[in-house]
This record gives sequence, structure tokens and C-alpha cells, in this order.
Amino acid sequence: MFLFYPFSVGFFLLCVFGSLLSVSSSHWLGVWLGLEINLLGFIPLMIQGGWGQSVESAVKYFIVQALGSGFILLGGFFCGSGGVVWGVWGGMSFFLGCGLCLKLGVAPFHWWVPSVMGGIGWVGCGVLATWQKLAPFMLLLGVAGGFGLALLAFSFFSSVLGGLGGIGQVQVRLLMAYSSIAHLGWMVGMSCVSTVAGGFYYFFYFGLSFFVFVLLAGVQLGRFSQVSLVGMVFVLFGFLSLGGLPPLTGFLPKWVGLQVLGCCGLYLVLSGLVVGSLLSLYFYLSLVFLLFVSREKVYVGSYGAKLVNYFAFSWGGFCLGLPFYEGFYFVFG
Repeated sequence: MFLFYPFSVGFFLLCVFGSLLSVSSSHWLGVWLGLEINLLGFIPLMIQGGWGQSVESAVKYFIVQALGSGFILLGGFFCGSGGVVWGVWGGMSFFLGCGLCLKLGVAPFHWWVPSVMGGIGWVGCGVLATWQKLAPFMLLLGVAGGFGLALLAFSFFSSVLGGLGGIGQVQVRLLMAYSSIAHLGWMVGMSCVSTVAGGFYYFFYFGLSFFVFVLLAGVQLGRFSQVSLVGMVFVLFGFLSLGGLPPLTGFLPKWVGLQVLGCCGLYLVLSGLVVGSLLSLYFYLSLVFLLFVSREKVYVGSYGAKLVNYFAFSWGGFCLGLPFYEGFYFVFG
């Protein structure tokens, strides 16, 4: 497993350092450098074990990220070589935005996400779906004003295509990949109206997805039938929360998005986001049904069962906390 490799922590810390360097830089060259450091730290984590499909996915990921970095460099050169503030980069922010959308996997630049996530391990998938989105998304918040209409169109297609792509998929990794694309639609759409709302959605998605990938990684270590029934119920709530089913916690950021986008009159974009969410919820329900029906057939060991139980209880409590958030919102909102 990932944690048993001695170099894993070092490469992961390199990813963290690269992301923080990009987010904290006020110069476009520092942004590019941080993204490249992050890429160099993540590639070895993708190919641990050395099996052919993971190497192929790592090469695809490297080519896509290099292309995105090329767009960022092009936009930076056009904008000037001095120290610049992200929010005032003018018309050339379109090149920067396209490069960042390509790195994120926002539609129509989403084609690489399913093929890459389908060929790597669960830990790599979890890092790719959560931490690897941090720096590009935070940087995208700074240039969103330069091409807001294009980003709104991207968010519409991301949500719809993410929902449609997940229907009929039999691999859980591909389901999670298309779910990630659909969630990106909400994040990007909300960011065009309010950077605070976009960041709020991202951190909620980060927390929910982290627990999902921990549980899915734990399933590979033992037998699902050894997970307690209550733990399985919490797993169910976790998946449905990630799908945005009310009144679970995963519905809260989408509820905020409904209010933010609705107040701005962006009903066409909002309709696409809602349709994509319903499609995503459908394949999450299919996944939950499959897990419960085939509970005796999915093999995982005792250590994995304990891990799944522990995180299922923790995550279930988090997912069931929405009524408290709702009360807080109505009292103080």
C-alpha cells in the first residue's frame, strides 16, 4: 500500500509544497514553478507498484499537465514579466484560465480525467480528486473575472457531462472520476459569482471525497461482510451525501449554490447544474445498491474492515450534521 513505501511521504510533501508555492505566489513564474514541483511530486505516487496501466495513466497525466503549463506560460508572457496581481491580468487571463481548466479537468477539457483515474490506485485517485485540484482552482478564482461567460458555459457542460458519463459505468474509479467532473461544474459556476462560495464548495467536496476514497481503499484490504451493519449504513449515508441528497451534509454547498446563482438570475446554468446533480445521484444510488446486494462477494481483510468501520462512523456523523447547519443558517444567516 501507499503508506508502506518509504518515499511516499517525501513525494507527497513535495506535492504540498508545490501547491502552497503556487497559491502564495504574486508572480506568474512562481505560480508556474509551484505547479511543476507539484507535478513532479505526484507522478511517482501514481506509478507505485510499476504495473503497466498506472504507468500509462501517469504519462497521460504528465502530457496534459505539461500542455496546461504551456498555456499558463503563454498567458504570463503576454501579460508581462513583472510581478502581477492575479485579479488584474486583463484579456490574457483567457489563456491562463484555459490552462488552469485543463489542469483541473473542467469540461470541455475533461477527456483525460476518466482514463487517468481508471488506471491508478485508490490513494492516487484520492489525491488527484482532492489535493491536486487545490492550486489550479484557487488560481482560477483570481482570473475568473476575465472570462466569466466562458466559465459559466464550462460549468454547465461539466455538470451535465459528468452526470451523463457516470451512467452505465461498472468501474467505481470511473464513477468517481465523472462525479469529480460534475462537482467541478458547481465549483466553477459558483466561483464566477462569488469566490467565497466557490471556495466553500471546494472544501466541503474535499472533506467528503477524502472519506470516500479512504473507505474505498479500505475495501481492498478485507471482506465487506466484516463491516458492521451500522457502519454499512453510514457508508450509504456518505455516498448519498457526496451525491447531494438532502438533508445530508453534501446538500449544503449545493443549497448555497442554488441561492447564489439564483439571486444572480443564472437560471440556465443552474438548470444544467441541477440536472447533472440528479444524474450523479442516480449512479450513486446504483453504487450503494450494488454494495449492499453484493456484500458477501466483495473481498477485503480484517484490518480493512476495522478501517472502514472507524471511518464510516466518523463520516456518518459528519454527513448527518446538516440539520444543525440548517438551524445555524436560519438563525445567523
